[in-house]
Amino acid sequence: MGRGWRCAALAAAGALTVPSGAVALRSIPDTTGGIHVWQDQLPDSMTTAQIRFVASHVDGTQKVSLQTARSVRAYNPGFLVLHYRLAIGDGPVPFRIGSRWASDYAYVTRHEPWFWHQTGRRVLDTPSDWYLMNPDSGWRSYWASSVLYEARLLGDDGVFADSLSVPQYLGADNFSPPVQYFVGERAWMARIDRFMRYEHRRLRGHLWLIPNAGSWITTRDRTDYSLADGVMIEGFAEADAATFYAVGDWQLEMNRILGLVRRGRVILAQSYLSASDVTARGFVLGSYLLVKGSHTFLNMDVGLEAQWFPEYGIDLGPAVSPPPRTIDALRQPGGLYVRRFTRGIVAVNPGTAALSLKLSGPAVLVRPVGGGALPADANVSGWRLRQTPVSGSVNVPAHGGIVLLS
Repeated sequence: MGRGWRCAALAAAGALTVPSGAVALRSIPDTTGGIHVWQDQLPDSMTTAQIRFVASHVDGTQKVSLQTARSVRAYNPGFLVLHYRLAIGDGPVPFRIGSRWASDYAYVTRHEPWFWHQTGRRVLDTPSDWYLMNPDSGWRSYWASSVLYEARLLGDDGVFADSLSVPQYLGADNFSPPVQYFVGERAWMARIDRFMRYEHRRLRGHLWLIPNAGSWITTRDRTDYSLADGVMIEGFAEADAATFYAVGDWQLEMNRILGLVRRGRVILAQSYLSASDVTARGFVLGSYLLVKGSHTFLNMDVGLEAQWFPEYGIDLGPAVSPPPRTIDALRQPGGLYVRRFTRGIVAVNPGTAALSLKLSGPAVLVRPVGGGALPADANVSGWRLRQTPVSGSVNVPAHGGIVLLS
């Protein structure tokens, strides 16, 4: 959430089915039959070779300039771009407004009733330098009008509403004056729900509304993200490159995602990892495959560069069965989670010890070689999928995942 804001400062098959007949400039691709990729941010300095590669391998991004969007759409007219804006925050840190990095804070600061106040003071997110806004105030009308205008300048298809979470879940101590844990959380959930309901109604037929829900593993959080067209899960499957969730938290995140997937919502599953950590890559990819539905996208983020991983190209075909109601429906005796596809299976181990998967017959284990930042010439001929015949059983490492082709 905060990471997305700092990034902003730096620098077509199958239509989505959502309530109220939302129709955007470009349709959301149907992801049922394969692994689909969404990159959080792309540099405006990409080479022609990188642009061509992105256009043919990635479904969408956010924060890019109109020129970059047009360059990619010259090869892929259906390429999607989201406009970036904080949802319930505003401050002097710039974001993209047309061709400029700018801020509307000089105007917003004149509207004191729009700001959230605590002990008579505005509430500042000190690490990211933005103020908390009151989502029930005139802020929500201004936000909708601003987003529609700014997205039109950039030719964007939707809006990425960053940090749209109960403030306490963004880090109570990050605010000055600090917000209190466990105090007023339900009231904030209701405010955020009203905000999403209002914005979805205002943007319907013009822009997709995609909030950032963060990791969504706070058990007390009852925010209804189904009110939007979809969400980004930032911290998907793992907290960051060096930290994994407890199994219960991983299960909670997967279950909440499944609830939205089963309702046809967009999921941008974004993880931060090291390109060299093939085990973590397997775990994130496997978790994605467990919950994948009709509009589910993956981003294993390693920085602001254009990037690619060969495992994105694994062809498992569609899943044999629809996404389950709960992740435990895929749990096998012993602790592995397994989902079957028309051309193979995925097995995921969220635990802290390696587990063994018994095979019903011969299979082919797929492992990636290479991957990461895309070279300037976009030559990824050295990146490939190593296929190893296996039988009997196969090891699934702790916090790992494997793909087997049948």
